[in-house]
Amino acid sequence: MRFGRDLAYGTAEGAAFAGVAQLENEPPQWGKGWPGYGKRLASNLGEFYIQEGVTEGLAAAMNRPLDYVRCPCRDVGGRMRWALLGAVTDPMHDGSHPLAIPRIVGAYAGSFAQASWMPANGSNRTRVALLNGTESLAIGVLINMYHELRR
Repeated sequence: MRFGRDLAYGTAEGAAFAGVAQLENEPPQWGKGWPGYGKRLASNLGEFYIQEGVTEGLAAAMNRPLDYVRCPCRDVGGRMRWALLGAVTDPMHDGSHPLAIPRIVGAYAGSFAQASWMPANGSNRTRVALLNGTESLAIGVLINMYHELRR
């Protein structure tokens, strides 16, 4: 059920980002109009579906949590540190915080997959994939901070 919900919001997000890329005509090799938008949409959805599939599959195999757990602390500084660490660690029931292998591997698997089918545009595909994977984890930090600040 969770995977289906995540795919639904990811599809909406992918459609919006494809619209932005369409307006910017990025990458230009895919052209303008509906055919270009279709390629951008398929690229964004493919990246997201791979990321989520890898993340949720590894989390299930490793018995790792997927939901964000709010900080038990009360001070803002502690909550922001918790949100930052929550992007790269998994809070376990025993109080430990191991490296969030499912989230990290998922972020980079999706970005490397997308970089493999994108036009090169003279840029280094590995560099682009590493930057996009890191950006995905950084977005996770912002989402975690939102969860911490909305209480």
